[in-house]
Amino acid sequence: MKKRLIYFSVLFLLAIVSIMILFIGGNKYTIRQDLYNSGTKLEDYDFIIEQENEVIKINNKKIVDNEIVFEIESVNKGRAFIDIKNKDDSNLLYSRVVYVHSFGLITEGSYFGKTKYDIVIPIYIVICILMFLLTLIRRYQISLKNNVYQYKNVLYLGLIIFLSIIMLQNIFAIINNDGLIGNIERFINSFDFFSFILLPICFIVSIFVTISNIILIKKEGFNLRNTLGIMLGLFFCFLTIVPGFIESLMHSSNIIVFDIHNEKGLFVRVVQFLKSSILAIVSYLECVLLGTIILSLKASRHNPNYDKDYVIILGCKIQKDGKLTKLLKGRVDRAIEFATKQKEETGKDIVFIPSGGQGSDEIISEALAMKNYLIENGIKEKNIILEDKSTNTLENFKFSHKLMKKKDAKIAFSTTNYHVFRSGLLATSLNIKLEGMGAKTKSYFWINAFIREYIATLYYEKKKHLLIILILLMFIFLMVLLVYLSVHIY
Repeated sequence: MKKRLIYFSVLFLLAIVSIMILFIGGNKYTIRQDLYNSGTKLEDYDFIIEQENEVIKINNKKIVDNEIVFEIESVNKGRAFIDIKNKDDSNLLYSRVVYVHSFGLITEGSYFGKTKYDIVIPIYIVICILMFLLTLIRRYQISLKNNVYQYKNVLYLGLIIFLSIIMLQNIFAIINNDGLIGNIERFINSFDFFSFILLPICFIVSIFVTISNIILIKKEGFNLRNTLGIMLGLFFCFLTIVPGFIESLMHSSNIIVFDIHNEKGLFVRVVQFLKSSILAIVSYLECVLLGTIILSLKASRHNPNYDKDYVIILGCKIQKDGKLTKLLKGRVDRAIEFATKQKEETGKDIVFIPSGGQGSDEIISEALAMKNYLIENGIKEKNIILEDKSTNTLENFKFSHKLMKKKDAKIAFSTTNYHVFRSGLLATSLNIKLEGMGAKTKSYFWINAFIREYIATLYYEKKKHLLIILILLMFIFLMVLLVYLSVHIY
């Protein structure tokens, strides 16, 4: 859907919802109250209305299927209290406040409480979210088809996951409709459910990531990059625990200004806002993390089309004797496997570009070491172009691309599976279109690689992520404000 069409649809539907609530029958409201004792008659109950002037009147009182059913009709703007008592024992059967707004609209329970057609509100929200979801899904599909190696794909997928969960919550609100404030309260408190789900997951994942990082540090040595998984796991656990800790602390506080037990107090809403905001942000960030993992796995398992002119093999450190490490050998073997399969399928030869310069502790360049291995495995030297000047992945692509004689060449690249997505992103930043393939490696590399991609995604799309989080915070603030106002008006 186009942006203008979506915005027009949202506003148009909002107008319909407003008309239904404010002008179509909103001046009448039916109340149903279960009876505790069957067989009682309407005459057994007193209907008591406390009101200044005449705010409402009661019509059509009756008992249907062990329920007292009556209709209230607005007369003047104001507030009224309705009590229903049993004449025999004076027990209070029903006690509720009702408000009459402008245009005669009646709400029950609070100023923004239940009204006649309030069911249309969660339906409207679900429809709006669905429209945005369909737009995001369409954009994601187009972007993915154009180039999988884009940070915005992670943004799209994270948002799709997040909005899908929110939409499911609002579908539940339709099934169990509690009016505007009731649905808002349910939505705000739904982030508590998120924490209930996320906390054990975060804890388990943190342990798993910590073990993985310890193995990684043991194998590869200690550095800050190899501890990213541990830090992220602790970060998510901390943010998931903090809201509950703040609420618990406020409950045990004896300071009057921090009276969290007063439901009409301002501070209880401040705590509600802070708690919901933190949990909402954590939920969103975890959805983006999930999107990163899904796309990284998709990229690592992708097999390029068999129509390639060149395959770039990304270098990494070689052994002291100039031989390939297991990691680098896996990348070269994957390229050879692809070239062999392409020849069998299409009869088309491919040109290998082993790419990697010579490090200070290496006797030859990584590119030359790979070339030697390719020749040993039956690849003709004429089908190999050496790129031995690069010092990082970005230069691998930049320098290799310059060596290609054919314009508009179809390119593949080979690297380790955990490195495919990130490598593709770097190639995309140079406007080089290609397809990647991944060689298998140890599992402990994977987790930290996902964390690096995730942090990189947040960084490169930081403005968009911050904007989404800001909109989310503003939305939560408005909802909490409505809850606060609903018990303070009048």
